[in-house]
Amino acid sequence: MLGLGLIAVVSPVFFYWFIHGDTDRYLWIINGPPPFDQFGGGPYQLLTLYVLPFLTGVGFVGIALGIRRRLRR
Repeated sequence: MLGLGLIAVVSPVFFYWFIHGDTDRYLWIINGPPPFDQFGGGPYQLLTLYVLPFLTGVGFVGIALGIRRRLRR
């Protein structure tokens, strides 16, 4: 769970690089079918690609550290 949480915390950086790394790729993504066509808008992209994965990762890391602490007692 700790590994999954760390991957989820770092994933927004990968998502940003993948979408905004190349102008042609960005246009290809936002001209695609739903829900990809919504990635051109700031609020939807911010929530679904950056905030939710980060918060999920923080939750997973917190749960993993809580389990580790409980098992050491």
